[in-house]
Amino acid sequence: MELRQLRSLLAVEEAGSFSAAAEALDTVQSNISSHISRLERELNTLLIDRRTGTLTEEGEIVARRSRRLLEELEEIYSDLDGLKADITGRVRLGVIATTASWLLPLLLDRLNTTHPRLEIEIAEGTAASLQRRLHSGNIDLALLTTPLTIDGLTFESLFTETYVLIVGQDHPLAQQQSISLYEAVQYPLIVPPNHVAFREELEAMAATRGLQLRHTAEIDGLHIVAILALAGFGSAILPSSAILSLAQLKPRVSIPIADLNPRRVGIGRYRNRIQSAASKAVVETLLAVLRSPTTTLPEGITVAIRNPDRTRV
Repeated sequence: MELRQLRSLLAVEEAGSFSAAAEALDTVQSNISSHISRLERELNTLLIDRRTGTLTEEGEIVARRSRRLLEELEEIYSDLDGLKADITGRVRLGVIATTASWLLPLLLDRLNTTHPRLEIEIAEGTAASLQRRLHSGNIDLALLTTPLTIDGLTFESLFTETYVLIVGQDHPLAQQQSISLYEAVQYPLIVPPNHVAFREELEAMAATRGLQLRHTAEIDGLHIVAILALAGFGSAILPSSAILSLAQLKPRVSIPIADLNPRRVGIGRYRNRIQSAASKAVVETLLAVLRSPTTTLPEGITVAIRNPDRTRV
């Protein structure tokens, strides 16, 4: 089994045909065909359906492993640079939207100063989608929330954030300093649709207390949910970071829900993937930013203890 055979397989997967793969690798189609055929003989299985140019189920398995292998080889250079304190390489970081809005500017600013040659690629997604992308090797790290639902992932807590009820200034609860979840659900809520993970999170928190949510609207997008709640179209339960971008809206009424455990946000990784020097640098920079005395943390955010909790699934 040779690296050029694995690269040819991945090129066909990405380009969709032998001819397009050859063009992408700056070679001729006969070379691609030869590499793939030798690999199939080595593994004694068909990897590509010649009629469609798509990978077979066996081909997808080999491609997934090949991608991880080639990435590990490429990161050798990054790791060696790391010994010289001159870290290079690319890190693919997934983030949930609520955290991205306030933490990414701090992280990117620090990285530009401490590791200017390190490249970072940002991908936004839900906690559930980021877990899937971590498992498939599509991203290296993810800023996400618990619980973890996919086998093989690890989680390191970075900070917690409180849950708050967002209401308009004329809402009956607007003058309260804090409330219980029971009090919050006595009024119709603006909630995400059923397919959104945060909706499931809300339903689960209510169910453990024998409560049911009543909703006045289903809106996909926590930012829009918050705006509508502040405008008086209903109330909304949100993590405190979801309203940070709305600081310019006055009056802004957010009431802590005292009997809900804070939401944990942290770094997710795939356990069986070797962490590159570049990935380690991103994690270390995140910790440095959060624990720096010059960082003003948003209201409701509490940094994890020095030895963060680690959860495995």
